[in-house]
Amino acid sequence: MDRESMDAVRSEELKKSGWLAAFLGRGLWPATLFLGAYFLLSIVVRLILPNALTLDEAEQALFSQYWLAGYGPQPPFYNWVQNAFVSVMGISLFSLTLPKFLMLLLCYVFFGMAARELDARPGFAALVMLSLLTLPQLSYMPQQDLTHTVAVLMATSLCLYGLLRTLTRPDWQGYVVLGLAIGIGTISKYNFVLMPASAIIAVFCDRQWRARLFDPRVLLTALVSLAIVLPHVLWLLGNLDLATSGTISKMVETNAPHGVVRVARALGSLALACLAFGALTVIIFAVAFKKDFRRSLKAGDRWTRLLGLMMAIGLLGVVLVILFTGTTKITERWLDPYLLPLPLYLLLKLERADVDTTSHLKRFVPVFVVIMGVTLLPLAGKTFTGGLTGAYTRINYPFASVAETLKAEGRPAVIVAAGMHLAGNMRLQFADVPVINSEQPVAGFPAPGAMKGPVLAIWADDRGGAGPPPPIDLSSIDRLALTASPVKSLSLPYYYGDGKTRLNLGYRWLR
Repeated sequence: MDRESMDAVRSEELKKSGWLAAFLGRGLWPATLFLGAYFLLSIVVRLILPNALTLDEAEQALFSQYWLAGYGPQPPFYNWVQNAFVSVMGISLFSLTLPKFLMLLLCYVFFGMAARELDARPGFAALVMLSLLTLPQLSYMPQQDLTHTVAVLMATSLCLYGLLRTLTRPDWQGYVVLGLAIGIGTISKYNFVLMPASAIIAVFCDRQWRARLFDPRVLLTALVSLAIVLPHVLWLLGNLDLATSGTISKMVETNAPHGVVRVARALGSLALACLAFGALTVIIFAVAFKKDFRRSLKAGDRWTRLLGLMMAIGLLGVVLVILFTGTTKITERWLDPYLLPLPLYLLLKLERADVDTTSHLKRFVPVFVVIMGVTLLPLAGKTFTGGLTGAYTRINYPFASVAETLKAEGRPAVIVAAGMHLAGNMRLQFADVPVINSEQPVAGFPAPGAMKGPVLAIWADDRGGAGPPPPIDLSSIDRLALTASPVKSLSLPYYYGDGKTRLNLGYRWLR
């Protein structure tokens, strides 16, 4: 049977398998519409929750006030994208949510485009795209509280597409795509740099592909990526401690052991992170394909060797980080740039074992739909049932009510808040008021000449007003010669709470 006849048979099989499977089997863009509807629903779910921010959302809200080459421990790409949306749309829960899910959708699209470079069948690209739903880092975790991680996932998919395009049909566009991906990925999360490094080593190991590394058009890749990262690199040279201290502290446990015990604990953490990242995907494929899956583990070709080698080199790089940096714990999000190709790798091995994976699309569609439904529930469920379970999220914090109370006392010209989460929420509630995080002030903002009273200083007050307030550095506004009012307390019940659990804040006005 020729190729056209086989495709016609598959098309008829898909039509019999149900309208959704038939629709998705048409390829990349139907699958994109399907996923787009899922992410649109994700945005709607987030918007029906209380108007309070998670920790990552609060950080984005606060930093959206200004454009900088660097903001702290995280590279600035996501901040720049977020700032662009806020500049156009204004600060709101919608403008804070939309960029994340657009980037996530692009991650799926670029991954499908990468698959299409290796197999032109529409059903294969759709299956590869949707298989990303089986990775918790691509389905469950973004529904909770991710920002920079979503950006690096998008960049990794784009890099994979650029790499496979360059290897299958080398042209200048492919090299430019690679440069864009490497630049974006590098200023999304620093651990991304191991991904292009592993790709270079894996390509070098193939005698025929090795020439791609010495093609003059590789200069386009270097120039494009350098143009993207240069502003942040220049900032990084003068702020290395600020950029690395937060990341290192997250990777090193307090009172961690030393020597062999530390290395063993870190390697165990890496193994668990690998399981958390990809175990669900492997289990779903193993159950769906049964004996064919076991048989496919021995099958492969140069493409599976390339992807397998890239993943292995990336993990080896993490091992070297463990050995030389004192790391004691690795989380699955650290592995995103290295293990993202896993679903494509497994499906390619099945194809090389003479398994027609596209004919199984009907069996996978219910799995994908269930994953979509399940991942939408936890955040909303935890928020709405906080009063019953006692497990509250930051979205339960009654910041909208806090803002109503404070606005009744006056309109501040500047807000000084203690802590990123509180400052970011004040930024959302007081959209036209500059907000400063007293624990991480940004030099020169607001400009001293632009500051005026009244100033609102606010902080978390777990003691309910007992004892002196936590110190807030107000030295930058002392020159205004304002008079501080007595300290006040504010205690409001959590949204959807039991009425007893309350948010306690202390504040004072300087007029």
